[in-house]
Amino acid sequence: MNYINNRCFQGPLPVTTSDDELYEYFLREIYSGNLKIDGSAIKVFTTPVVDNRMQGFFHLTTRTQKNLGMTIRMKEPRAYFINYIPTMIKNYKNCSMCSEEGCNKIKIWTAPHKDKKRVKLLYYDDNNSYLIVLERDKNDLYIVTSFLIDEPHYLEKVLEEYEIYKKHS
Repeated sequence: MNYINNRCFQGPLPVTTSDDELYEYFLREIYSGNLKIDGSAIKVFTTPVVDNRMQGFFHLTTRTQKNLGMTIRMKEPRAYFINYIPTMIKNYKNCSMCSEEGCNKIKIWTAPHKDKKRVKLLYYDDNNSYLIVLERDKNDLYIVTSFLIDEPHYLEKVLEEYEIYKKHS
């Protein structure tokens, strides 16, 4: 692991990272990265393909906005945190053994969503809060989305959900 500010994260990626470089990172580290949680392969949505890019890439880097009846994909700051995804998935188990003082650790839990259960991973510090949401399909987990938590009070809501999970598990 590489440490930045005594943490296990590299990043975020520089804001000068181009869309092509972000997509190459996505293909290399996430789509082909052999990521797993408890033996379940982590997968992304591959279709539809838009602008020669898999749908899963857009789930991690953009927010859909509707303007004049057209879907417009707008890259947002979370795109540069795409490198948190493999780090969080690969290292969440190590967090329970880590003695790094002042680190909030990567939290993982399941939460109901409609008729399914979602797996969520959260990392937050004084500067950033990042959430990954996965959903099970048979033996695999699909990344539904991941994003920076930047709405007021949303981190508190997510932490409350995590505490409820801890009480019942």
